[in-house]
Formats: sequence, structure tokens, C-alpha cells
Amino acid sequence: MAQVSQTNKHSFSKPVLDQTVTIHSQNAQYVLQRGRSFVLVVRALYAISVVLRIIGDDDDMDQIEALVSERIGAVAQRLTDEQARLKQLADGEGGVPVPRYTNPREVTLQLSSPALAQYLRLIVRLDQTLMLLDGLWFAGLISNKQRKDLTHDLRRLVYGLGRELIDLERRARDSAVRRGQADALEEADGDANGANLVSGSLVDVDDDAKEAAARDSDGDADSTSADDTSAYASDDATHITSDD
Repeated sequence: MAQVSQTNKHSFSKPVLDQTVTIHSQNAQYVLQRGRSFVLVVRALYAISVVLRIIGDDDDMDQIEALVSERIGAVAQRLTDEQARLKQLADGEGGVPVPRYTNPREVTLQLSSPALAQYLRLIVRLDQTLMLLDGLWFAGLISNKQRKDLTHDLRRLVYGLGRELIDLERRARDSAVRRGQADALEEADGDANGANLVSGSLVDVDDDAKEAAARDSDGDADSTSADDTSAYASDDATHITSDD
């Protein structure tokens, strides 16, 4: 009889959605940087959609999932409204130039939950909105300060959503532990750690100088970088594969 390896014994087949997008602006790429929130958001959304839905209380998870949908929907609406406002401003001038970006990134991801697909669409919408904003800036229709402030606000909007999603997952996790599901949760975490919850060419932070140069070019001192980074737990225990 053929022997089943320990690795194969614990492997499982799960549905994923492969998706490739091109992210142009530095500030939208920031949200996808491996060393910041994105991988933690991936893990949180997978836990909410799959792990905690299985071992958690149905009523609790219904509430958590409703909050996730509400938060994602609110940010999506804000980006849609802002993009429409900027487009109206551009159309009033007969259109604005579309800038070329010096380091666009083609990002290929293996999406592991529907909520993650929605979150990725928000990042794409953020990128599109920032491109329109930059076009208005080149056309002289908005000032340097207006561009800096709106860029900062929109990026923080999407980045802050990631923080909320992680907090919601922790809330659901705590509820499962209180219901005596700590062992089941630990086992499920072990399975998730062995799975590729997201794979692909995530944006890496190559060095501090590169990011500092991008901040300088944007006129954004990025006073929130330290706060944003400290808001998340360490990524050291998170493993993903990359094509880069």
C-alpha cells in the first residue's frame, strides 16, 4: 500500500480565485506592501469567512460578517463618491492628462475569500482615484496641499479599514475561545499556517530610502507611518509564497 506523506496527509483542496491587477501609484502600492497590513488582513478575512464560521457561534459570526460587509461597503462608497467628484472636476475642463507612473506593479494574487476579493477591488479603486487626482494636479486644477491632503486621507481610509477588519477577526476569535473552542481554533490555525492564503508578487519594501523618496515626491511627510505599522501585530509568524 502506498504510504501517505505527512505533508500530503495534512494538505487540503480549497477554492481560490487567481487575479492579476496593475497598481500604479505609490500610495496604493503601500497598502499592498508585505511588511505592513495586507497579509494580516488576508489572514483575518480567511478566518472570518472559513475558520471561525465553522467553529464559531452562528449568531456571533452573522454579526461579524454583517459588520465586515458594512465597513467594506462604506469605504467603497466613499471612494466611489470621491472618484465621481474628481471626474466631474476633470470633465468640466474637458478632461485632464493621464500621468505615466515610473514604477507600476503587476500584482498576481491567489484570493482565498470573497471578502478579500472585495478588499482588493477597493485597493484598485483607490489607485484609480489617485491617478485621477494626479491628473488634476498636473492640469493645475488642485494645489500641492490639496493633493497631499487628499492622497493621505484616501490611503488612510483603505489602510484603516484593514485595521478594522483585523479587530473584527480578533473579536470573533475571542468569542470562540470563550465558548471553549480554543483547541479547535489552534488546530485550524495550524492548517491555515500551512496553506497559501495569498500568493503572488506582493509589493515588498526594498529599503527605507526608496519609500522616503516616494514620500518626498508626494509632498507627504507620512506622519502616520509609524502609527499604522505599530497598529498591527508582527508579521513574523505569517508565511506566504511570492513569485518575485
